[in-house]
Amino acid sequence: MTTFDWVRHGQTQANVDQIMQGQLDSAVTHLTVNGLQQAERLAQWLSNSHYDQLVSSPLHRTRQTTAALTATLDVLPQFDDRLMEADYGQWTGANFQGLRAQQPADFDALTGEALPDTLAAVGGETYLDVQRRVGQWLAEEVVDHPNDHILVVSHGLTIKATALLMLAAPATTALPEPGNTSLTRMVIDPVTGQRYLRSYAVSGQFR
Repeated sequence: MTTFDWVRHGQTQANVDQIMQGQLDSAVTHLTVNGLQQAERLAQWLSNSHYDQLVSSPLHRTRQTTAALTATLDVLPQFDDRLMEADYGQWTGANFQGLRAQQPADFDALTGEALPDTLAAVGGETYLDVQRRVGQWLAEEVVDHPNDHILVVSHGLTIKATALLMLAAPATTALPEPGNTSLTRMVIDPVTGQRYLRSYAVSGQFR
């Protein structure tokens, strides 16, 4: 079995300011002091775990989170563009609350997330777009490293879209994005191709 432990990066200033980050990579998307502490606590939580690989999105916020993890884990980081956050199109860098106030029909009333078709309408990626690029990466990993335990550092919508891929579920806001530095475990059988979502958005000691 190939096991993937996905973690979302630590809190960023954009998270605090409710800015739509997407693939934005500027000072506002760097980790806050709290975000750096979250990453350090995550590193301690995983310090007794063994990983064959650590693969991260190349954006600065995931690189910062990865740096904290490699301070305690004996693994060299790799970076892959396919693990980046979804492209938010024209909404990249926009204020979330402002958008919701102006265009409430584009957001889920309970979760506050943009509805699945909304990002594509503003020039961004669909859930399927994200699943295609991440799915290609997953397939390569399963073929090349069928028995590896892989730590993946990525982003909220990317992890959510990949979890839905594991479940063969439609794009939906019913599944919320995972919180900062939470852990999601996915397993793929390299023989049958069967996909499993073993846990989602877990915080605290992972078992």
